[in-house]
Amino acid sequence: MKIIIMDDTRKRREELKSAIEKHHKDVIDFYSSNDLMTLIDESSPDLLVLDMETWKKGRAIYNYFKIGKKLENTPVILYNADEDMYFIQDRTRHEKDRILQKPADINAISELVQQNY
Repeated sequence: MKIIIMDDTRKRREELKSAIEKHHKDVIDFYSSNDLMTLIDESSPDLLVLDMETWKKGRAIYNYFKIGKKLENTPVILYNADEDMYFIQDRTRHEKDRILQKPADINAISELVQQNY
């Protein structure tokens, strides 16, 4: 299983990557919008694990390139979200999508990945 983690907080990103890799998952981590678009085109991930604040920073470029359409068949864990918050423009929600409100715990995200994906 190929998992992409996007979080612009280096420490949290590294902790999350380490926790998920313990479950024998192939994890790619990064922090920039350009990397996300390249990785989605090149790697066909099985799961995206996205920090809401990091996602918001690149939202305009994602909307412009209609990245939501490319993600329709890929489940997303969106963490550090506000209550009842979900938005990836141009994307139909996937049945395995999960939203974790802030503050999201590294262990909770890792366990969610292990149990559901």
